[in-house]
Amino acid sequence: MTLRTITKTPLKKLILSGVGALAIGAAAFALPDTTYAQAPRLMTPPTGFGGQISFADLVEQVSPAVVSIHTEKTIEQPEIPSEFQWFFERQFGENFEEQFGQSRQAAAEGSGFFIDGEGHIVTNNHVIDGAETITIRLNDGSELEAELLGTDAATDIAVLKVSAPQGQPFVTFADNVNLRVGDWVLAVGNPFGLGGTVTSGIVSAIGRDNGMGVYNDFIQIDAPINRGNSGGPTFDLNGRVVGVNNAIFSPTGGSVGIGFAIPAQTASFVVEQLIEKGTVTRGWLGVEIRPFDNNHAAAVGLDSAEGALVVNVQPGTPAANAGVQSGDIVIDFNGTKVDNARTLTRAVGSVAPGETAKLTVWRDGSEKNLRVKLGERNEDQLAQAEVPSDDGASPTPEVTSELGVRFSALTDQARQQYDLPTDLRGALVTSVAPNSPAAQAGLQRGMVIYEIDNDAVNSPSDVESKIKALQESGKEAVLLRVQAGDRKDFRALPLKKS
Repeated sequence: MTLRTITKTPLKKLILSGVGALAIGAAAFALPDTTYAQAPRLMTPPTGFGGQISFADLVEQVSPAVVSIHTEKTIEQPEIPSEFQWFFERQFGENFEEQFGQSRQAAAEGSGFFIDGEGHIVTNNHVIDGAETITIRLNDGSELEAELLGTDAATDIAVLKVSAPQGQPFVTFADNVNLRVGDWVLAVGNPFGLGGTVTSGIVSAIGRDNGMGVYNDFIQIDAPINRGNSGGPTFDLNGRVVGVNNAIFSPTGGSVGIGFAIPAQTASFVVEQLIEKGTVTRGWLGVEIRPFDNNHAAAVGLDSAEGALVVNVQPGTPAANAGVQSGDIVIDFNGTKVDNARTLTRAVGSVAPGETAKLTVWRDGSEKNLRVKLGERNEDQLAQAEVPSDDGASPTPEVTSELGVRFSALTDQARQQYDLPTDLRGALVTSVAPNSPAAQAGLQRGMVIYEIDNDAVNSPSDVESKIKALQESGKEAVLLRVQAGDRKDFRALPLKKS
């Protein structure tokens, strides 16, 4: 199974195929003059003549705002090795290089939609990425040349500008969408270059992570979308744009009923900045974060593994200035409950640099409230620094500890072998038994344990005595601070009761 994008000529293999015809935003024309606090709870779609289900009225309202996008760019042809020149001369003649040249024009199709009467069009970044010319085809068949105002690769959103005809219909992003799984949605777009195609379906899932960017929290829909639908709108039954079609999950390259749309809230935040200044700025904390498990939660006194673990705080950053510490678990950011590390990344990115946010962390068994003035994230800074799970160690079965780990003292030879700092103190992990509590915690040979539950340990005997005391106290897990090479991290070691 692969994630594919849905443009006629894929611009990026694997992830972005141009699923842009899912929805059609709120039409600013011929729609009721009503402001909705949330999407209304329509149990069934509208009915037409004879009581049959019909979306015809809605489609007539929103379709004129949806456009087809045609792009072209020059692709440099690879130079033919001299040893193969004879083959091409035999097949195509001696002047084959003049026929084929060293470059060619590549075309691609996508979708987009007007969001105002000034000619601004929203689409996907991958639809127009690298394009030298961008042509917009309106609902009536007329064509306009488009200017690229700005792009945001992190969310795959782009904004174009055209000289729109007077009275050009447009649609708008929904506020406070409050979508539920099972809600009806419509998709209008340009699949396979056909243009003006409408499909319907339901919301299959919300808050989906498909690995296509840390700032997106995708809506999964089953309205059929295919190549060329990328950048199109996803509509609710009131004609409001609730998402921007982005990608499909498919083993064949065609629709199998699993499509992804960028939520309206995310898209509108990005679009507003692209129109205003052509780029997107996001808040920045300056921390390295990672998820954690139930053992870690038990070790620090939390009931569940919800939150984001701060592994490191970079000196001089907004987080450092606000008093954030390594080992803190962020559980709330500016009123947003932090379920995991991705949630925190998206929440921070949605706040403008320079603004002050409230941060709630779990530290030493209690909540602490901090205030942080966010900095601006630069492209050379990581959007999210999750520490990967360690694997690939070579554990040995000769382990004496009931927890499945053996230690030794740090020697100069060990420091050199494992590239460890000369001033580091602690206990060196020399072996880990398979399927043991230590293996479950992710301990590996070559790691150094230098803190247990925030207390420094300097030797294997320190580690053993500390763990034994915690076992006797009835604690279910213990928090270890470890170092491998120059990288520091946390591990939560489950304890067997003695």
